[in-house]
Amino acid sequence: MPALDIQFLNNKYSNILIHITMKTFQLITIALLSVILFTSGQVYSQNKKIATDQEVLFSVDVDCPSCQKKIESKLPYEKGVKDMKIDIKKQTIWFLYDTKKTNKENLVKALEKLGYAAKEITKDKGDKTKS
Repeated sequence: MPALDIQFLNNKYSNILIHITMKTFQLITIALLSVILFTSGQVYSQNKKIATDQEVLFSVDVDCPSCQKKIESKLPYEKGVKDMKIDIKKQTIWFLYDTKKTNKENLVKALEKLGYAAKEITKDKGDKTKS
């Protein structure tokens, strides 16, 4: 009779070990799949953001702090504008914008609505201006 008790205990413990091993395998599989899905989603979204942002530099007659404040109070809220910097000394305005929401022409129109003529400064062949 003691042999039956040992055999019963061996079967019981082997079933418990199999159950623990299966649970561990399931948890590791779920964790690995989660990591793979998370990292692939991040890479896709980063590539998407990089492709739609563009920079442009305009020459604008901005010669006083009140002109700067006037532009800074309106243009950052223009659709698609992500960042803007005004340099009074160089009389330039730099924009970072989303090409899916706006374009250079719309930025020029927004500046013209405020009373400022803008010309794009290109870096092709020695910083020639383009109207």
